[in-house]
Amino acid sequence: MSRFNPVNFSSAPVSAARNRTIYFQTSLIWLGLGGLSLLAVLLVSGQAQMDLSVLDKMPLAVQIHAASAVLALVLGAAQFFLPKGRTLHIVMGSIWVLAMMIVAGSSLFIKQIFHGSFSPVHLFIPLTAWGLYRGLRPLFGKTRGQHGKQMRGVYFGALILAGMFTFMPGRTMWNLFVGG
Repeated sequence: MSRFNPVNFSSAPVSAARNRTIYFQTSLIWLGLGGLSLLAVLLVSGQAQMDLSVLDKMPLAVQIHAASAVLALVLGAAQFFLPKGRTLHIVMGSIWVLAMMIVAGSSLFIKQIFHGSFSPVHLFIPLTAWGLYRGLRPLFGKTRGQHGKQMRGVYFGALILAGMFTFMPGRTMWNLFVGG
């Protein structure tokens, strides 16, 4: 029995492990959309107010980090819906990898959680670098099928999961969107 695959919009048979991964990724998407919806409702209703003065107070490393993360978030989401292997996919994917490298690199200079030293969130730096390597390596070999799996892992792990930490009360993104 074949099931619909929301990640690549096919109806090819899906293994049980792959099915769990798809459900996990879909759950993260819904969780993220739910969070964004809640934030939008709070902003529109006046319960929360964006504090744009936070942007002026951000160190340059945080500004670069946030801008490249938003770019990577948008480009990565678009990649889920675009045809794979075409020129647009390759160009946008290349820009996405560069943006992810900037996200990881700029985070080396962000040490606000532990007041000047690295925090557990910084473990995402080597994980992101390793994930990008593992995602690009199949493109130069004969295992191209692993490319998408690895890149989805980086997208959901390094952007969605790590991004959730930025919206904890007291953090910069929380202060920006909720008004601290």
